[in-house]
Amino acid sequence: MVKYEKIGFPDRPALSESLQKTVGKYVYDYFLEKERAPVMEEIMEKFHMDRMTAHQVFLGIEQAHNLSLVPGTQRILMAHPFSAIATPFKVTIGSKTYYANCAWDSVAFHVMLSQDIRVDSFCHHCAKPIKFNLRHGKAMSDPPEPLVFLSMPASKWWDNIVNTCSNNMVFFSSKQHLAEWQASNPSATGEALSIEKTVELSRPTYATRMELDFSRPPKEELMQRWAAIGLKGDFWKL
Repeated sequence: MVKYEKIGFPDRPALSESLQKTVGKYVYDYFLEKERAPVMEEIMEKFHMDRMTAHQVFLGIEQAHNLSLVPGTQRILMAHPFSAIATPFKVTIGSKTYYANCAWDSVAFHVMLSQDIRVDSFCHHCAKPIKFNLRHGKAMSDPPEPLVFLSMPASKWWDNIVNTCSNNMVFFSSKQHLAEWQASNPSATGEALSIEKTVELSRPTYATRMELDFSRPPKEELMQRWAAIGLKGDFWKL
């Protein structure tokens, strides 16, 4: 973990982007090392902040789509791809275990850390276990061809990111199970991706996610990079 100095920030109006990035980086490093989210009080103690200042920093990071708080609280819910609560998307890296926010985020751990990972999840249709290992962008899975299904278009993802991750980015064990589920849910349209395609989808957003100066690519750049891997059309418009 990066060493962080305890620094006082007395001027609340002058809360800077640099400070938000420093605290955001600390949150990600903490998740990675401790397998859980830091609580507000740990941030306050680490950086010598009062509660109001720390909360303002959290809100700034959240506004940049690099953090999500439990609605109405000062507690971290998501720091993509990390989830602060148990989900159906468990990721194992060496001796450490994490929860991802959604099917896509579970795959994104591989891109973010450039490490081999194991994912244990479930088919959204039948709850059959889905297990796969990712190494060098390639998956070895059981069942052999699981799918990541995104049922909400890209332009809507951040309207309610908790709903998007919890209900609209899931695994199916096969094309058949996706078709059966859609037959019972005819309004649920979307895009189904292989694990390998989801790895490629993740690269623009997650390859530099652990860097101090990380920022999300502009919308135009994201769409161009998605189009380069064949993800085109209205669904992928931001």
